[in-house]
Amino acid sequence: MLQATELLEGERPAIPLFTGVARYARGILEGDAPALVGAAELLQSSSRPLLCAAAAEDAGGQLARADRGDEALDRLNAAFDTYMGHEALADARRVGRQLRRLGVHRRIVSRPRAKTGWDSLTDSERRVVNVIAQGATNRSAAERLHVTPHTVKAHLHNAFAKLGVNSRAQLSKLTQGTDPTK
Repeated sequence: MLQATELLEGERPAIPLFTGVARYARGILEGDAPALVGAAELLQSSSRPLLCAAAAEDAGGQLARADRGDEALDRLNAAFDTYMGHEALADARRVGRQLRRLGVHRRIVSRPRAKTGWDSLTDSERRVVNVIAQGATNRSAAERLHVTPHTVKAHLHNAFAKLGVNSRAQLSKLTQGTDPTK
């Protein structure tokens, strides 16, 4: 692996992405925090933001193990921000756990749901709306969706309010030509 890394680093003319990947691999293989930091910085200008974030995350982890907390926080925060910016929530959560161990609490906030209209419905509300719009009763919708009639009623009540309708007839009319599952 190190030989392959050396080949990538020795490419002439140098290709920044390859050089960054090579430094990243070297940093991981050798546990070399400066190499990981260099890789993250080099990859920052690439068209691979998640690769850059991964390098920054690994650099932050290595720096934390070397008791270089402030530098680790800089790298981990950069990784967290990039992951959040690209909606890589699982990656952001992982970095968030590392940050918590260093005493920093970052929140994962996804886009807020709309207050009204189709985009405001939860997945459960959409399923209920879809079944009810096809003419099902609350009881038959509950059986079909494997929930209680009370749950169907609650989801239907919420969906009516969000969609601005007052009856099943209005709901059916609203869903015509619209796919309520989306």
